[in-house]
Amino acid sequence: MKIRAMIVDDEQLARDEMRYLLGEFEDLEVACEASLGEEAVRMALELKPDLIFLDIQMPVMDGFQVVESLAAKNALPLVIFTTAYDQYAIKAFEIHAIDYLLKPIGRERLRESLDRAVALMPRRDEFVERIRKLTSNIKAGMRFLPRIVLRVKGGMELIEIEKVAMLSSEAGKVVAWTAGGKFDSNFTALDEIEVQVDPRLFIRLGADHLVNIKRIRQIVPWSGGNYIMTLDDSGGTEVRLNRSQAQLLKNKVEGIF
Repeated sequence: MKIRAMIVDDEQLARDEMRYLLGEFEDLEVACEASLGEEAVRMALELKPDLIFLDIQMPVMDGFQVVESLAAKNALPLVIFTTAYDQYAIKAFEIHAIDYLLKPIGRERLRESLDRAVALMPRRDEFVERIRKLTSNIKAGMRFLPRIVLRVKGGMELIEIEKVAMLSSEAGKVVAWTAGGKFDSNFTALDEIEVQVDPRLFIRLGADHLVNIKRIRQIVPWSGGNYIMTLDDSGGTEVRLNRSQAQLLKNKVEGIF
């Protein structure tokens, strides 16, 4: 009997690549795929796959939250985490996933993970029960950056991350927009800091902006289907959003429009 797998990743190319790789294994079939966490939960409840290849970092609902939601409904399949960020490895093993695959994923490494899944199938209930008991510790165990060092008035100052309205990439450095002004940080790339801030608070909008959803003053329609987002910072900074960015923000914060 074939293992029925589900692919969950917010990037279409990543899903296509995983589907291609899994197509080489006769003992597995891809039953479905999802691009967002909420969609993954809904499809898993409906189709009941045996195994999920689950991306960790996704907008709105991340991989850990998908696990938590399915475990709470007693509908959790076996889980293999996939991600490009190896700092999540310890977290993945803390909640006893079958395995953890670092992108780009090789065929031999994927075969190894599938062998583990096959071996664990007869003890699936044991695995699911262990996950269910541990999900209450997922959020408590996650450690996000509480403060950020900014260069203020010729010196260094620690600012609570929740007080930062936006982090932007400018000329090889990351700057922070706050109620006190715009200041340089010690970071050089948004990718570096993005994985250290709470994804329930910050959302990545394009290549250059990481926005605190609690520090958005307003969002209004603009020409050409775009929007203007005004931040709650010292200067009421305005950021133009395209249609897809506005939709992403709308999905994350219902009722903001």
